[in-house]
Amino acid sequence: MTAEPRARHTIAHQPGLDGLRGLAVVVVVVFHAGPPSWMPGGFLGVSTFFTLSGFLIGSLVLVEVSGAGRLDLGRFWARRVRRLLPALLLATFAIAVMARTIDVAAATRADLLGGLTYSTNWVQLAAGRSYGDLFQAPSPATHLWSLAIEEQFYALFPLAVWALARRGGARAGVLWGGAAAFVAGTSYAWAVHDPDVAYLSTFARVPEIAAGLVLAALVRPRVEGEGAQGVGSRTGSRIVTPAVATAGVVALVVGGLAVCRTTLADEWIGSGGLAGFSLVSVVLVLASMRPGPVRWLLRLAPLRWLGLLSYGLYLFHWPVVVLLGRPRVDLAPGPLFVLRVVVSVAAATASYLLVEQPIRHGRMPSLMTSSAALRYGGAALAVAITAVALTLPRSRVSDHPRLAAPAVVPGTASGTDAPPSTVGSGPRPPVVVVLGDSVPNWLVRDGGHALDPAEVSLVDGTSEGCDGAEGSPTGRAGTGTVVTLPPTCTGWRTQYPPVFAGRDVEVAALVVGTGAVLDRKLDGSFHGPCDPVARDWYRADVEARLTYLHDHADRVALVLPAWAEDWSGWVNPSDHVARTDCVRTTLRAAAAAVGKVTVVDLADELCPQGRDACQPVRETDGVHIDPDDAPEVLRWLVTRLLA
Repeated sequence: MTAEPRARHTIAHQPGLDGLRGLAVVVVVVFHAGPPSWMPGGFLGVSTFFTLSGFLIGSLVLVEVSGAGRLDLGRFWARRVRRLLPALLLATFAIAVMARTIDVAAATRADLLGGLTYSTNWVQLAAGRSYGDLFQAPSPATHLWSLAIEEQFYALFPLAVWALARRGGARAGVLWGGAAAFVAGTSYAWAVHDPDVAYLSTFARVPEIAAGLVLAALVRPRVEGEGAQGVGSRTGSRIVTPAVATAGVVALVVGGLAVCRTTLADEWIGSGGLAGFSLVSVVLVLASMRPGPVRWLLRLAPLRWLGLLSYGLYLFHWPVVVLLGRPRVDLAPGPLFVLRVVVSVAAATASYLLVEQPIRHGRMPSLMTSSAALRYGGAALAVAITAVALTLPRSRVSDHPRLAAPAVVPGTASGTDAPPSTVGSGPRPPVVVVLGDSVPNWLVRDGGHALDPAEVSLVDGTSEGCDGAEGSPTGRAGTGTVVTLPPTCTGWRTQYPPVFAGRDVEVAALVVGTGAVLDRKLDGSFHGPCDPVARDWYRADVEARLTYLHDHADRVALVLPAWAEDWSGWVNPSDHVARTDCVRTTLRAAAAAVGKVTVVDLADELCPQGRDACQPVRETDGVHIDPDDAPEVLRWLVTRLLA
């Protein structure tokens, strides 16, 4: 089979753009692999990738149209197949193996199928998921959402340019079409009032890509074989070059401040502000190709090398972060970050040298024609999709399904005090009602099977993502992500009555989880638990709840939260230890004010040596109890409640 001749009309290699890719992937990797306090705005690196992709693809297509008078769609898509598909298939295989060997999020299968069909962002939106879930219930394929948006662009943009080229107005069409897409997408992101849609929707992220397209239409890049005059030789001048160099330095400083100080909770992120950040990326793209400090920096060999690896590094680094997560790897944040980076770079390097480059540059002759690349690429995708669909479960199925435990009954089913297995078989076991958020919810779910139904009837009145606080104030996680409350989270005055209806309850236990440690929105502003506004509000709310429980149970218990692990910063704020101390103090004060409340300290079991020496029994988020340890912890808790 004869390889197709190399296209003569293509843009020349720009080392500075490699460095910009490298810089963008560095901030993303630091954001994901390190503690959240290191670079809370590292997600903005993805925005720079979008803008850079718009510029490069726009330039490549426009140069080909300008030189050849047409656009070869088959050749364009075949190049994308050779460039992008091999590493994606390799990453898919690695993630699928992970999903079969370790405990991963239920969404992994859907994310992988979305990644292989370039629809992950829409899959996540359809499932009601948010970007913040990346750190709370980590799927090793969650990060494929951004690649899906880029691939959607790669599929549709060439078709538009092909149509414009037939009319002879490709460059003007891209310029004005890109500008219109920028304005429309920004307006859409501003109008949706949903931070998840504004972050994950293709329509909301179009402006960042469109900004790169507009730059590609305005600035003619150097074409391969033209010489080294530099980008935009038609407009270059002694005035423009220094101005671009100065603007590049300013953009670099602004971008650096943004990635170090921005959080996902900042309102400008979900209201069209990412389109504004794309203008910073546009300046950096331009400055990386003009003489000046930014181009010098971005041409440094380490950044250029990371830029060449950036695609594979992005693909592999997040599965590595999930794999090398706590509690599987017990290292301090610094050494853990170094280990994750070393493994990620090694995987990306191996992929680049052994798989990506050989396929991309002709060491597999059977893939060098466009038709062959598209045919074999389509077949490989079909095989991968089928394999993932058939071999991975639709969701993670626990060995101990929730409420399958004989000692556990759902809090919504009133009218019975004991599980069916014990009715009429002897003395009725004591009924213990457990109330609280996801911490006790997961504990009952994963540990309830170990309870003896002859000794206790545990009524599950917990609610994942909702601790029952009256008014259900909005919370804010450690990443700055606003926590989305489930529809059932209506406050204890409506949530508690169905749990107690028709039951004679010996013990009612309020188990406080991580929700109380987060910032909560009260009176229009966010307040932490050490703030007097939140402290006084929470104490009054807990006192009212304990009083209600006294009226519906023989005994009342208040379970104090234990301190979370150091790596819980993606869920908890960075000062979560001090915040937990404030919560514990407030809870003790509430119990003392109500009186006749048994205070049980979960830290006695989880952190018997103090807050700096907790037992290694937490999930990967550093907050919830690992399923393997949940039975022992739940038995301890029930024993204390019944004592």
